[in-house]
Order: sequence, then C-alpha cells, then structure tokens
Amino acid sequence: MERSPCSNSQSLALCTRIQPGLEQKIVLPRDSYLQGYFNNVSEYLRIGPPLYFVVKNYNYRLLHIARASLIPESSYIAKPAASWLDDFLVWISPEAFGCCRKFTNGSYCPPNDPPPCCASKDGSCNLNGLCKDCTMVSDLYNDRPSTAQFREKLTWFLTALPSADCSKGGHGAYTSSVELKEWNYSSIKFSYISHPPQQVDYVNSMRAQREFTSRVSDSFKIKIFPYSVFYMFFEQYLDIWRTALINLAIAIGVVFVVCLVITCSLWSSAIILLALAMIVMDLMGRNDNFQLNALSVVNLVMAVGIAVEFCVHTTHAFSVSSGDRNQRMKEALGTMGASIFRCITSK
Repeated sequence: MERSPCSNSQSLALCTRIQPGLEQKIVLPRDSYLQGYFNNVSEYLRIGPPLYFVVKNYNYRLLHIARASLIPESSYIAKPAASWLDDFLVWISPEAFGCCRKFTNGSYCPPNDPPPCCASKDGSCNLNGLCKDCTMVSDLYNDRPSTAQFREKLTWFLTALPSADCSKGGHGAYTSSVELKEWNYSSIKFSYISHPPQQVDYVNSMRAQREFTSRVSDSFKIKIFPYSVFYMFFEQYLDIWRTALINLAIAIGVVFVVCLVITCSLWSSAIILLALAMIVMDLMGRNDNFQLNALSVVNLVMAVGIAVEFCVHTTHAFSVSSGDRNQRMKEALGTMGASIFRCITSK
C-alpha cells in the first residue's frame, strides 16, 4: 500500500503520452497482404492525401494558404493550393496560343484536337482560319480581364476540354469545383497534406487546418472550410478524450452511488471509487501500445464493470469481519481474496 501513491502517480503521468487513433497495422492479421502495403506507405510515401479548401464568395487574398505551406510542420499543408483562377488567367491570356479562341460570330471555338470539334478518325480539325484569339493584349488591364470578359469567358473555360494544344482547359479539373449562383462563387482550392507517419498526425492535421480556415474566415469575412478524404474517419478523435472521460466518469459515478445506497457507508464507497480510478489509470498508463479510440473506450468502461465485482466483494468481506482493522483485513484477504484470485486465474 505504501507504493500505491507513487505507482499511480507514474500511471497518471504516463497517461499524458496516450495518443488518439487506431493503428491500421494493429487491427490486421500479421500475415495480411496489407501489412506490406502500410509498411511501404510509411517508408516511401513523402506526401499525404489531397486537401481541399471550399470557399464561398471567392476572395483573391487567399494567399495565406501559400504562406501556411511554408511551415508544414505546424500547418500540415505540403504545398501552395492550386486554384482555378490561376489556370483561368493563363487560359485567357493571349500568350496561351490555342486556348481561348472564338469564331467570327463571337461564340466559343474549341481547340483543334479534342471533340466535339471533330471525330477522332478525322484527325485534327481544320477550321480554315475561322477562329481567332478571344482576347488581345490591349483587351486586358494589367493582364487581368474586365468584369464582362470574366463573366463571359469563365463559362467557356469551365467547358473547355484539356488538349495537346491547350492543357489548361478547366472541364476536367474544375467543372464540379466551381459553383456559380448569380455570380457568387463557391469554389474549391486543393493542395496536399504533408506526409502523416502516425495516426495522431492525421488528427493534428485536421485540427490545424480547421483552426487555419477559422482564422481566414474571421479575417476576410468569408465562408471557407477544409476537407480531405480521411476526415470522416478521424473526426471522432477530435473529442475522444472528452468522450472517454465522460463515459468513465458516468460508469464510476454510478458504481459509487449504488455502493453508497447498498452499503450505507461513505468510506467504503469512496474506497471502491478510488480503487476503480487507480485500475483505469494503470490500464491506460502502463500499456505501451495503448491508443485512445472507440474500441479502447468501450474496453475501459467494461474494465470498470469487471473490476467493481472484485472490489465490492473484498470491501464487503472487510465490512462484515470482526476484530481490529488488521484482523479484518487478514480475514477478508484470506477468505474472499483467495476466492477472487482463483476466479481470475481459473479457465
């Protein structure tokens, strides 16, 4: 008993190193073919999954994403975000020959090689000089189109197929990423997450990117939020500590109330509560491979239900024994303690 305060202080201190997540290699059989895949991903992959920033009422000042990518250790953004606006300005530029073109009647003229300009068996289309560049250098102001040009040419850009002559067509990459509603823009900028070697890095990256977009939203008064393919799986870990503590507090609190009602002894109920808390701390702190997730939270709550049986039996045996404190302790451990030990070790 003299060692218990020090031992449980160590367990409590070790609980601070517990990380949320569920390592994928642990839940798979050791001979699973996916073990080699996860090992290769961890060893050789140097970039994480794609990261998307969904923006409503697009703001040109979103250079903060590029600045955040300069510190990937804290932002978890591997590179500056690719934007449809950058590709659109290149596509509409007169220097991008073969991209933005129009017929003599002012309608959009597609590039020569992709359909529907011509069938693939016919080879390259020959428009006989009927098409010309949709913009001239004199039409742009500081290499930027006017509002009328922007509204007219943007729809052309979103329907333009990438081709050998012009790879900047926006139909493949941005058709579903830009939504126009009365010329209020909802768009997506995409980047990549820096390589996350551990499960906790996925959680930290999601938290860091949400904090980043929250700061940008407050600064520029726009709606922006991040998204990546793993968010739906790791969102539970943002508040897993809170969930675990609430469930454990409810389980131990119910045990305390029931013991208090049955035994009518505050001290006995308090001792049982303290013993359960120490058991939970030892389970969490002394396990080197312990990760906090939904499965471990359920197991911890079940551990409280299993441990309470042994604690209650020992406490009850001590309460009904006679003699001084030492004699009652020996009798409780000699009778009920031996039975509990046999129950634990028996098959």
